[in-house]
Amino acid sequence: MSLQLGPFSQHPTSLSLKAFFYTRTPMLLIDPGGVIVDTNAATRELLGLDLAGCKGQHYTYLLNCLRPRTEGPLLPPDGMASAHFATPGDDLYARRMPELDTVDLRAAVGECRYHSARYGPVRLRVSEVPCIDTESGACAGSLASLEVTDLPTLTAFQGGVDRRLGHEVMWEVYAASYDRILPELPFYQEVVERHYAAMSNPAISTVLDIGAGTGSVTVRLLGAGKWVTAVDVNRAMLEKMDSKREAGWGDRLTVIEDTAERLPHLRDGAFDGVTVLLAFFDMDDPIAALAEAQRVLKPGGTLVVTEPRACFNVVELMTAAEEALRARGLLDRLSGDWKRIQTVAPLVRDAVQDTQSRKVAAAAKQDWHAEAIFDTLRRDGFTGLTFQEAHLGNCASITGSKGSSVLRR
Repeated sequence: MSLQLGPFSQHPTSLSLKAFFYTRTPMLLIDPGGVIVDTNAATRELLGLDLAGCKGQHYTYLLNCLRPRTEGPLLPPDGMASAHFATPGDDLYARRMPELDTVDLRAAVGECRYHSARYGPVRLRVSEVPCIDTESGACAGSLASLEVTDLPTLTAFQGGVDRRLGHEVMWEVYAASYDRILPELPFYQEVVERHYAAMSNPAISTVLDIGAGTGSVTVRLLGAGKWVTAVDVNRAMLEKMDSKREAGWGDRLTVIEDTAERLPHLRDGAFDGVTVLLAFFDMDDPIAALAEAQRVLKPGGTLVVTEPRACFNVVELMTAAEEALRARGLLDRLSGDWKRIQTVAPLVRDAVQDTQSRKVAAAAKQDWHAEAIFDTLRRDGFTGLTFQEAHLGNCASITGSKGSSVLRR
């Protein structure tokens, strides 16, 4: 399994590290090879799609992405990253020890201006401090804090950070019960089987699973001998999937912990198939993610997408789910998990409604739901399109093949 996380991710539950990354100050965690191994919700809120695709890359990749919007150096020139960490192309850890044991470990401070696509011009005071391995005393990377010192829309930014923090915690709560509840729901398993069937053609060897979650589709595809690249922004979900790995998978699984709204390191036409099971609706820019799914799919390749319909009704779904659990005698045994799902359900409803209205309609003047996806794919030249109701009519699965002249967005 190729998991694109750095060495810090070996201890993702560290309370001290979590405390840093749940603050309202944007932060970047950089390993001794100069690779960005983590960011926090505030960073994702401030930098938006400028940050997409940067995790797992050398920090200079991020600097290049931000250059058109930045005045002055994002990271202090005399900080650990700029002064000591490996340059792109080096063996990322060859210079880690003992060279970094002998450098002057100190904090560095700098300032820059960044023009946020979402919040406008912002002045940042960047503090970079070395991260010390408590057992060896060696430098294990650095933490850069991007303190906002001047932002006219500060109140809006702080509100955005708070919403994103709450949203990410929501999915961590959901991940804890996801695997125990959803496999017991017939309407969910029907859709998983539908996505698996769409990718089961022997001609489909390489598959991109967008919003892979805990691996409901990915694990099935790996069992069938497919090569799968799984993309999900939520670490808790990916950790669940990681717990299911089997020796027979070998190196056929690549995991990318990032948004699918921009996939710069995946080449055009790289995949025979793309599967998206209830993932687009929770993205800031699902139109961009759909365009990326089309871009990386080869001509003639298969795309299958299940998303909420315009008539989506979470109350109806929750009622049906509870009845299914009760009928199978599982409600008492899974009561704790069911309570977690009930807690998250209203937030999922809000995410669906928000995506269908404010997020996309304001920017692109169009709705976002399964019916709109079907129309978009038809307009973009997909052939053999089918539209099948799912989740008791609240969602729909769209399947089709990419034509040779699909529109580029």
